[in-house]
Amino acid sequence: MSKRPTESTAAQFRTVRAGSFRTAYIEAGRPELPTVVLLHEGAYGASAWLCWRELIGALAEDYHVVAPDLLGFGETDKAVFLDRSPYSFRVDHISDFCRTLGIGDAAFIGASFGGSLALRAVAQSPGAWPVSRVLTLSGSGGPYRLPSGIEALADFDSTLEAARKITSLVVSNVDDLEDHIETRLELSLMPGHWEAQNAPRLRAPNRQSPPREDTFLGDLGRVSVPVWFVEGKRDRLLETGWSERLRELTPGSRSLLGDFAHEPNIDEPEKLLPILRDFLSA
Repeated sequence: MSKRPTESTAAQFRTVRAGSFRTAYIEAGRPELPTVVLLHEGAYGASAWLCWRELIGALAEDYHVVAPDLLGFGETDKAVFLDRSPYSFRVDHISDFCRTLGIGDAAFIGASFGGSLALRAVAQSPGAWPVSRVLTLSGSGGPYRLPSGIEALADFDSTLEAARKITSLVVSNVDDLEDHIETRLELSLMPGHWEAQNAPRLRAPNRQSPPREDTFLGDLGRVSVPVWFVEGKRDRLLETGWSERLRELTPGSRSLLGDFAHEPNIDEPEKLLPILRDFLSA
């Protein structure tokens, strides 16, 4: 598996300067079609292509698909802000990215961290993105993550076995995913990626950092666009029922429960595609 689209695919790999950051992204489908922005997960070795490669072609038949590598990932700049949450500076980056590309209205679909990022944008920075609707796949915005999953995802030593372990946490079965695992490792070894992932965990000696106030759950009440929460029955990283809890807090939202693990976009795209099509055509 290549870490970017090949000439045999309909998708094109491009770069642009969004704000002050070199930003890599995938583009597919005709620009005159409705735009869908895909946001990838946040585990080690993540990228737009690795996360969405199984679905981009199908979605591009009816939509203009844009999938950026987030800051710190893939071939986008390895930047991190240590005095802000991991969401806030990426919300600003995607805002600059959409403005640079001239995206005026789009549906946003995020997997795991990407879904959480989209939720944070519409709840805490309304108007920052040109968003008409949001679907978050296994992205809760931060709450309801299982401690065991947080610890397992943070334990990465840049080996093939570590890349396999991460992949096994987000899919149902890794038996046919050796190319995916090898590419995840390759992406995790790109200069600056490991450092960008680990920098937020640094703590100054002899200094207690005050806890950062998080108003996210309360802010969901002011969301003004349709939101779909998609939960997997076999998800090992989030508490069961998280999607329904967030639906109760978010006006005009829906929660759906599917028979898959954390990221069916990787190992069971045929189960996820009908849900994405229903969301986009609703």
